[in-house]
Amino acid sequence: MSIATVANDIASQQEFLRPKLELLYMSSSRLWKFIKSRTDVKAVSNRPARIPYEVLAGGKFRVANFDGPSQGRGSGTQQTFGQLSCVSFTYAWEYTALAEWSTDSNTKAVEDYVSTQNKRAAAGFAAYMDSLVCYGDSANTLDTVVSTTTNGIVVNNANAFQDNQDIDIWSALSAGSFVATVTILSVDVGNNTIWLTGAVPAGTTTGYFLLVSGSAGVVGSGLAGLKAYNVGGNAGQYMGIQRSSFPGKFSTPTNSAGGALTPAAVRAIAGQVKLAMSIERAEEADLRPHCNLDQQAAWENIALLVQHVIANEVKGDQATDMLRKDSPTMMGGREMIPNERAIPGRIDWLSIANWWRIETSPFGYYSVAGQTVFPAYGADGGVATSMLFYLKQVCQVGASQPRLNAVQSNLTIPKGWFGHS
Repeated sequence: MSIATVANDIASQQEFLRPKLELLYMSSSRLWKFIKSRTDVKAVSNRPARIPYEVLAGGKFRVANFDGPSQGRGSGTQQTFGQLSCVSFTYAWEYTALAEWSTDSNTKAVEDYVSTQNKRAAAGFAAYMDSLVCYGDSANTLDTVVSTTTNGIVVNNANAFQDNQDIDIWSALSAGSFVATVTILSVDVGNNTIWLTGAVPAGTTTGYFLLVSGSAGVVGSGLAGLKAYNVGGNAGQYMGIQRSSFPGKFSTPTNSAGGALTPAAVRAIAGQVKLAMSIERAEEADLRPHCNLDQQAAWENIALLVQHVIANEVKGDQATDMLRKDSPTMMGGREMIPNERAIPGRIDWLSIANWWRIETSPFGYYSVAGQTVFPAYGADGGVATSMLFYLKQVCQVGASQPRLNAVQSNLTIPKGWFGHS
């Protein structure tokens, strides 16, 4: 008889399972949680909501002659209105009966699988909405193609996507053509790449648009956000209002000259808001800079350049650590909203109180007569042993004060961020 090895007693060995389920992907939201539902702006059934604006001042100011002549005719303020239509989103999840039964107690599994799926679904839905409002061109664009590689698409910010997500590729918006729907295998933010379950569709090239699955590929048909509302100049529409009809009134203060972020540029962009809407209103607006971590780092790098150490005042036998544990949370005296899903090289200064959403149906489970979990059916008509649930929301984002926001775009991305070296 041969010597006994570990294989001989493998049947009686106990197995250790670490009682913690590690999460290897990001599913948080930053900006979306600030955009609250408004009770004074409601969607009525499926009809557009009307948003009124007073756009032009009234009155005729002139030199007077009170010795007989007429004082002339007057004028009044002019109003107009924008319109918002809600957009519908659904988020489908599915699991088998055996997956539920085999994990429904702590003696069977580290975590209850179904409970975990529901938690992940809620966080994932918010993350999708965050990505949409960050790019926010009202076409449901998540990002554009930078380049392609074998089974992968290099993008500007891979964090705008999620694993297992279906996305549509379009050659252009409104006048472009639909290319294909692809499925993301894994999001790789280290290489700023979304890896696909198959080959990149033929012809996909730099500048093509990556949209939420099922989108129409038309500007104005999706969720509005930063790129829809924070626009400098008088081109395009603002909630359906032609900006050119009221020049300057729907133009967001913008600095798109590019280059490195500087204190002077921050001061200037805040000053543009004051010039547009008065010092008092700008100070009351609670402006907050929303940006990705690259511009948070760029702001910190400015401070690092001006630090110095007086050697004879340093105590102990260690060199001074010039870097604090965390990056700054203020920019120009205003609280920042750092966001992993924001567009790199861009800072949107937002008056948060003037951003809101309307809802035809709030976020929640899709239900039929109170039922929220549904069985699937097999090809033979029998009940399949898998269950589905859906999260849904029918909403739209609005921004009521275009000139109480501001944008700095085409900013230099510091070395070490998003592939810049």
